[in-house]
Amino acid sequence: MNQHRFLSVSLLLILAVGSLAYAAEEKGVISLQFVSFPKSSNSQQIELLIGEGKAIEVVMPTNSISPAYKVKSPGKWALGKTVAGENQETSFKVYGEAPALAARKQIILVVRDGLADSDGLTLIPFDGESGGFTGGKYLFMNACKVDIAGEIGTTKFALGPRKHAIMSPKPSEVKGEREYLYTKLYFRKGEEAKPFYSSTWRFSEKARSMVFFYHDPHTGQLRLHTIRDYVE
Repeated sequence: MNQHRFLSVSLLLILAVGSLAYAAEEKGVISLQFVSFPKSSNSQQIELLIGEGKAIEVVMPTNSISPAYKVKSPGKWALGKTVAGENQETSFKVYGEAPALAARKQIILVVRDGLADSDGLTLIPFDGESGGFTGGKYLFMNACKVDIAGEIGTTKFALGPRKHAIMSPKPSEVKGEREYLYTKLYFRKGEEAKPFYSSTWRFSEKARSMVFFYHDPHTGQLRLHTIRDYVE
């Protein structure tokens, strides 16, 4: 075997061993992202419990999905704060928790139960892998006190208060390479469905969208808040 061939074989062996080591390291590791609603003026730094006595700080944006955190699943996701007790002993105060999914990529929707994170958090994990909350899909979350219904493209839906659903709507119209969703939304008032929103949304198989329905805390009017996130 000449020197050039020997070096080539050695390089291939090194790459193969490196790939196996990387695969072993990645086994059991979850890519975890966060998004929160509604926005809180009293929000403090929040921590994710990743093991016995171990926690890391995470961000929970309201206008985008957070960067991905690579962690091993503890079986249950818990958000809260590390606090010091007597004799400077620390403990983890849980603000909210939910069972972890089996998916390698997960998105956790964090819904605040009050003005501050410490008032309580509701955690709703979603599958971010193929077949879960991926490109071309819409997540609707009804965070208000009335029933919401609507049409998005060719898809109809209805949601009670504090309910959510993921949908894969079909375009209402296609113009060249552009696809559109005609969207109409209603709320229940007594036995009637009252319209409150009508628009045309651009549709893309490369983007996933979150739509939140809520009551404006200052006016009491029904509002919606959208987040659009492009996936690889």
